[in-house]
Amino acid sequence: MLTAAAVGALAGALLLWEPTGAVRRDRLEAVAPRPRRAAPRSREPDRPPGTARRWAEAAMAGVAVFLLLGGGTPAAVLAAVATGLAERLLRRAGAAPEDPERLARDLPVACDLLAVCLTAGTPVGAAVAAVGGSVTGPLGERLVAVGGLYRLGAAPRQAWAGVPPPVDALARVVVRAGESGSAVVPALQRLAGDLRAGQHSRVEAAVRRAGVWVLAPLGLCFLPAFLCLGVVPLVLGIAADVF
Repeated sequence: MLTAAAVGALAGALLLWEPTGAVRRDRLEAVAPRPRRAAPRSREPDRPPGTARRWAEAAMAGVAVFLLLGGGTPAAVLAAVATGLAERLLRRAGAAPEDPERLARDLPVACDLLAVCLTAGTPVGAAVAAVGGSVTGPLGERLVAVGGLYRLGAAPRQAWAGVPPPVDALARVVVRAGESGSAVVPALQRLAGDLRAGQHSRVEAAVRRAGVWVLAPLGLCFLPAFLCLGVVPLVLGIAADVF
């Protein structure tokens, strides 16, 4: 009886679970392909499930654990732990990871734009928000959020808290300049130059690695000829001298 109830709880959790937009569309198109359109509509980014749905799914998992263990106080404790773990896993699954490479690629341009805004006399918060509105992608979203915290009166260190690498380098420059009173524009220009130099070095290293991998098969092709024309006659000559 308890096993049947647990299976029913798991079935309810599966019914409540709704895949993300891309997975859901792929499944529907696999069953019933849609006709192609001349001008396809742009897809909106997938959004994580709501808080109520997430907790409902986690609660169903906890009920299933409680029923599978046969009830009682230990089962209730383990069910509560399973509910918390399931909610955390669902929240992490719904969060879209940020791409550090894209952040690093757009960061030099953001530093240059921020330096231009500050040179024109724009306040730091308004300048950060304006640059965030001009830069697309996750970096722009981060900068818009930081500019909003500035507008609400947050301290610079609090406004930049939690930004991921490599945006933390920009945060350190702005916060250090705000606390020490030093000029932030030259520091931003130096940071943009350092970031571009680092990107150039990484590109050169990637090109060198690609050159090695390209030449390696060519060397393997010439290796038999080298052995036949160089090593084999040498070994035969030494053998003739010895014997």
